[in-house]
Parts: sequence; C-alpha cells; structure tokens
Amino acid sequence: MDVLAWTLVIFLARVLDVSLGTIRVQYIVRRKKVVAALIGFVEVLIFILIVSRVIQDIQHWPYVLAYAGGFATGTMIGIALTERFDRRVVQASFICHGSGDQIEGAVREAGFALTRYDAIGRDGHVEVMDVVCSSGQLTRLIDLVIKIDPRAFLYTQELSSLQGGYVYGLKGKV
Repeated sequence: MDVLAWTLVIFLARVLDVSLGTIRVQYIVRRKKVVAALIGFVEVLIFILIVSRVIQDIQHWPYVLAYAGGFATGTMIGIALTERFDRRVVQASFICHGSGDQIEGAVREAGFALTRYDAIGRDGHVEVMDVVCSSGQLTRLIDLVIKIDPRAFLYTQELSSLQGGYVYGLKGKV
C-alpha cells in the first residue's frame, strides 16, 4: 500500500509542479517578476522533494511512471489553466480584397468592434480591418473572417496596454 500511496503523491505533486511551471512562464513573458519568482520557488520545492523520492526508490517502476505521467498531465493542465484565465488583449488586422462589407457586417454582428480603412497594397486597393479582442476570442474571429474571405491576409499582435474603447471578450470598457 505504501508504494501505491507514494505513486499517487508523486503523480499529483508532479501535475502541480509542471502546471505551476507553465503558468510561471506566462508571468515571465508578461514581466511579472515577483509573481513568477514566488511560483518558481514553490515549483522547485515540489520538484526537489518529488524527484529525490523517485531517485531514492528508483527500483519502484510505478514511481517513475507516475513522475512521467504527472509531467505530461501537468503540461496539459497548465496550458488549459493559462488559456482559461488568460487576460491578454490582442489586435487582429485583416487585409481583404473586395469582401470588406461582408466581413465588416459579420464581425460586427458577432459582437466585435472593428475599425476599417482603405489602403493600397501590392496589387492595388485593399481594405484593412483592425479588431481588438481578448486572446480567448481570437480563434473565433479568425474563423469568421476566413470563412468569408479565405485569401484574407491576417496578422496579430499582443497589446501591452490599453485605455478606453471596447474589447470583445472582456467585461466592460477598458
């Protein structure tokens, strides 16, 4: 029973450790040093305690499998948590050839705010549309635009600060 209990502890601790690591990386990218450092402290503490137990009793294959399985599961859970609680805001820009009215109507009907302007591209007149939304809504927006104009050129960028305006996917005004 002792091996079974330790196997479960190793698995769950590794899931927690790796999930924290995935979240910590997001805080590093956003330059949240103190939060990233605190998460890193807990992450490494768990790691050292668990890896030492696995190495100490390396003859118990369930420990090794729980360690590896916890890593894989922790990676998936960490990514899911990061996506779920992600508060990033992105700007998506679409360059369209002749389908501007359709795209604008569909995007606005879906609840997104949009800024549209005329431009000159390599082959002449194009329409550029900018939409600011939460990163969680980006896939939905892209699917909507590509469905109408599969040839639309699009690019996105993460926004580091905002003031005023409307951002679809976030509560209230920014």
